[in-house]
Amino acid sequence: MGMKSGRDRVARLWLVSSVALALLGCVSSDSADTDSVPLKTLAQQRGILLGSLYETDRRTDAYDKVFETQFNAMTVGTFLGDGSHPGPYEHDFTEMDAKVAWGLDRGMELSAQSLVWFEEHPDWLKSPNLNIESIMNDRIDTAVGRYKGKITAWNVVNEAVDADGTLRQGHVWVNAMGNDYIRKAFVRAHEADPNAVLYYNEFDIESNLAKYEGTKALLLDLIGKGAPVHALGWQLHVTPTSFDAATLLARMNEIADLGFDNYITELDVELPADAGEADYEQQKQTYKRIVQTFLAARRHKTLVIWGVHDGDPDWLPNGHPTLFNENFEKKPAYFGVQEALVGQ
Repeated sequence: MGMKSGRDRVARLWLVSSVALALLGCVSSDSADTDSVPLKTLAQQRGILLGSLYETDRRTDAYDKVFETQFNAMTVGTFLGDGSHPGPYEHDFTEMDAKVAWGLDRGMELSAQSLVWFEEHPDWLKSPNLNIESIMNDRIDTAVGRYKGKITAWNVVNEAVDADGTLRQGHVWVNAMGNDYIRKAFVRAHEADPNAVLYYNEFDIESNLAKYEGTKALLLDLIGKGAPVHALGWQLHVTPTSFDAATLLARMNEIADLGFDNYITELDVELPADAGEADYEQQKQTYKRIVQTFLAARRHKTLVIWGVHDGDPDWLPNGHPTLFNENFEKKPAYFGVQEALVGQ
């Protein structure tokens, strides 16, 4: 698909990690020291990067320590409604700059989302007589251009396919430009950074056949029109019983065979609020199956856990969805990922 910069960095990280681990004598999957090896190191041994969403308002010393110890990929959010875009053609990258600098200082691979999304629009975008296409172009040019060579992968268009497989209608972007807003966004992002990996991001495509087929049709249509789309981002917001591993593998391989890389961009496993020991064991096995499936799929790249620890008030606050509890202690889910990475 022509995007070598991000992929070359992954390869370099994998090579450096493998050499270092060999020298340390801790490469074996049955090593007694496995528990002390960070997940990011185990992931690099398997040729992938492991990351999480980095949230400035969640930061503590413990948060940063877990993040830099366990992850080598970092998703930074930039949304129209998060304050970084206070008005038409106005930008405030203070928080984004700090997150990017923090990640780069720690040698992380950075991705960002989302450039164009049908939700979370600021009030000013609803004003009449705005040139919506010009605003979209300015947002893409400014954000992607500012972080050219720093952020290596972008979620260009987020969740454009509805549950029935048709393209979403009735939102600001499609009202102004028709469905062609999607193609235009990818073209514009590629012009701003020709070396960035550009992906389309979607949820429920592991379980909803109509939505998966609609997403696949969208990707093929974009490529047919010459749009620079390089990967599919899989949002796997699942429960222990909401997906089938064999179906997920078949769909990922089909996407790979069509010429697209596979990224897991938003992985979490939700549990009941009153989760008990059996629920946490189910969650562990679900994380394990997903990582195993991803590693078995063709053209697998980066896997991102959607959140560092449980209890985030803004995302599944009572769903216990991540690898660490509220006190940053490793949950059974952590060891499920670990077991999948070492091949147990």
